Amino acid sequence: MLTSDLYRHNRNAYARYLISRNIARFSNTAYYIYFMWEIIANYHSVLLVSLIPGFSFLGYLIIAIPEGSIIDRYDRHLIYIGINILMVLTYSILFFGRSLFIIYAVDFLSSTFMWVVSDDFRALTKEIMPADHMAKAQSADQLSSGIFTLAGIILGGAFIFMRYSTVYVALIGISIFALAIIFVPRTIKVSHRSIVKNGFRSTVKIMKNILPFLLLTLLLNGMFVAIDVFASGLINIIMHASSIYYTFFIAGFPAGMLAGGLISMHGFYRPYQRNKRMMAFYIFMTGVIFILISFNRLPVMDGILTFLSGVILAFINVYIETMIINSIPSSITGKFNALTAMFSVSSSPVMAFVFGELSRFLYFPYIITVVGVIMLLSSFTVIKIMEGFNSAMEKIEKENPELF
Repeated sequence: MLTSDLYRHNRNAYARYLISRNIARFSNTAYYIYFMWEIIANYHSVLLVSLIPGFSFLGYLIIAIPEGSIIDRYDRHLIYIGINILMVLTYSILFFGRSLFIIYAVDFLSSTFMWVVSDDFRALTKEIMPADHMAKAQSADQLSSGIFTLAGIILGGAFIFMRYSTVYVALIGISIFALAIIFVPRTIKVSHRSIVKNGFRSTVKIMKNILPFLLLTLLLNGMFVAIDVFASGLINIIMHASSIYYTFFIAGFPAGMLAGGLISMHGFYRPYQRNKRMMAFYIFMTGVIFILISFNRLPVMDGILTFLSGVILAFINVYIETMIINSIPSSITGKFNALTAMFSVSSSPVMAFVFGELSRFLYFPYIITVVGVIMLLSSFTVIKIMEGFNSAMEKIEKENPELF
């Protein structure tokens, strides 16, 4: 069957997986936004707020290794269904109250399951999408992610004005809908998946060869969490603005990703999708935007700046995700996703806590300034790192053809 026919055959299934994943993200984002504002409004503590993103990433670090092995060994569709059932049960815990313990526990569990859904989705994408349509699939991913994350932020902001019972009933209902949508038609697997011995050893070998690339993602993830930690504090404590401006500020990011996804789907942008110099420029401009956010005192302007950073992040994600999914063999996709994500996001809970703790002693907008400067400096290493990634993967494919 031609790849164009395969694409048409599997497109409906891919769309269902994508929408289900994004509906889960929609509920997760709404939860995130609502409780971060609740904590800053009730406790006036940036440190307590920083624990929300901290617990969000901590769960994944714990489950990543067994999760990767399970995704590679068992039916990925059934895993998708099972995790969505657990999401429904997790949000049901909110029925028992909204103490800090319950808030952090549900955050920990729901975010952990969200990470698993995302990794399983990436593995399914590798299985059912032809390589020559992967960039288009990633652009659609960025576009739809922006739409659903933006909707989640708006819903989270709206939750602030609603009764608590409405909040947890809505979250449970959304999760049930995400579960219902993934009963998909049969798909044709494009990428062969064999069970390889010592899969983790092979994965670690690949990771060693692309270590500079992983260090770059580690740095970027750690720096981006600054916006999560300080957003509510910037709006509430520094600018003394209302929750409406907080929602606008946070919404700028996914709105920008939506716009970036739309742009990346157009033909005129294709020459830039794999341009290493543009990748370096994107990271440089992200650093500039962070510095501007740290000095700005107009809530509306911060929303515009986060919008621009969202556009740039969409371009970065399309580049990186297409490169990774096309390069990594399906036989170890789950393990690779788990280990590399664990590696790259491990800085996020640590930096969330560090940023929160530093805010007790330092004027936290200055911390954002330092983050921006670090991003500026890291942009000068990008071209060499991306060239090294491509060379390393070519070498691995020649030395380990059984994986591919």
